[in-house]
Amino acid sequence: MKRLILCSILLISCLSGPAPATAQVRFDANFESGSLGPVEQLDSARVVVAPGDTVTHLSFLVRGHFDPENPIDTSLEPSANWYYYRITGVKGKQIYLSNPDNGVAGTSYSYDGVTWDHFPVAESQPHHLDKRFDRDTVFIALYNPYTYSYLQERLKTWCARPGVTLDTIGFSHEGRPLQLMHITDPSVPSQQKARIWIHGRTHPSETPASYLVDGLVEYLTGDTPQGRALRRQIDAWVLPFANPDGVYDGLSRSNARGVNQEINFGRSDDSTVVEVRAIKRMFEQLTAERPFDLVLNSHSQHTESATFWMHRGSSTSPSYFRKLWTFTGLVCSQNPCIRPLDMNFSDMASRYAEGWFWNHAGESTIALTIETTYSCYSFDRDGLWADNDNIRGFGKRTLQAAAEYLGLSLPGRYLVETPARMKEGWEPYRDDARSYLGEGAWKALREGASVTYRLDNLPAGRYAVYRFVAGECIEPKETFDLKDRETGEWIDPGVHGWVLQETVVQKKTGKFKYTWKASAPGELADALLLVSCEPDEDLKQ
Repeated sequence: MKRLILCSILLISCLSGPAPATAQVRFDANFESGSLGPVEQLDSARVVVAPGDTVTHLSFLVRGHFDPENPIDTSLEPSANWYYYRITGVKGKQIYLSNPDNGVAGTSYSYDGVTWDHFPVAESQPHHLDKRFDRDTVFIALYNPYTYSYLQERLKTWCARPGVTLDTIGFSHEGRPLQLMHITDPSVPSQQKARIWIHGRTHPSETPASYLVDGLVEYLTGDTPQGRALRRQIDAWVLPFANPDGVYDGLSRSNARGVNQEINFGRSDDSTVVEVRAIKRMFEQLTAERPFDLVLNSHSQHTESATFWMHRGSSTSPSYFRKLWTFTGLVCSQNPCIRPLDMNFSDMASRYAEGWFWNHAGESTIALTIETTYSCYSFDRDGLWADNDNIRGFGKRTLQAAAEYLGLSLPGRYLVETPARMKEGWEPYRDDARSYLGEGAWKALREGASVTYRLDNLPAGRYAVYRFVAGECIEPKETFDLKDRETGEWIDPGVHGWVLQETVVQKKTGKFKYTWKASAPGELADALLLVSCEPDEDLKQ
């Protein structure tokens, strides 16, 4: 169980002798998911900032609370990535904190434990914080906590909605349930629906990952036209917490036994922890019926960008790698939180859940790790920063992209496929060098080759017309990202997704027709996406 640490420090003024008892600064983590190691005061001084403004300056060394020793992967050093603690007695004081064991730029803070915000970068760099507080109590965390208790509140809300059932597929080392939601419209036969699996919080410290899953589930379970359409077309299984003990106990990357569950999937039974055994049993049960189409493993990373971990074609297959580029490109489209240039790359390995699916289902199941950031997106500190709202929106966009990847239209978001037969000037394209939707695209043989798209029964309204544009399926062989190690230049993979063409008006409900012409030989014709420009369709009841 979590060790609770209380550190009371009597402040000594450099100018006026011992400070009164009311000036004590206290650190503690005596609450759910709290995490704090030893705290040491380094220095204390009273500084005249301006006439009549004398401020107490205090500096502390704040060590992390390390995970238990790993009994299986003994070479792995325990992590102290997560921190979540409370400081009292700080009003009006300049506080310097050094966090050598953990930290990101823009650490989160809250004065009430409910409403959170990032410190400005000028006040919070990795491993260091410098802040003059205007309230007596402050909570500091790596990112806004998403606790076990909060999940129970969300489950109660979601499970009261149509099409949502909750099952316990096993219990953690400390006896907490592994809670799996099944979200679908039971009136539609399962054989007619796509199958998706999502899980999160394998690493307890990665709380932004839970807000992404939260946004995805909220969109999927909503009593809206889009939510209802998704449930009619998708069977979704969602395991919000793969490691409930780690979350409750305020751990970093391990479960209560000290095991990193993320790399525990390829172990022998006697070296597989109870949580992973339960998850693998559920994988086996569900995939025996039919493979999943898409599996998402939700995480967060310290790098100042979101990303997907792409599995190189050399360790899977060129076709599998191309499908990864197609799906991730769709997630990047219409999304300020991620771009194709942010992707990371690794070889497929059996120790991961994705490796389990590759070994059992091959190309039938596309399995990916998605990582959101704790701080800014796409390495842009002057741009958008992660917060609960845009991360939830990221989750919503991820589910929309899943629908597009699977060829599903939603109210207000209509896919229009290329014709089965094309006019002169086109040839089928099936090369895995570029991304495309479905089974293939069409390649222009000359400039000006035209294609006419048609759709029956499009509702009247104004629509933005997007065309799927294929990017290059680049596979770095020696690096984890798209940066050339010799030149230092970034390799641009292209768009891999939707590009706005124009806005059109459908005057009355009925047949839709749209013609597009290739601007050069070799250009690909793929699907269109029509997005309603009317008030947000998914808010209409």
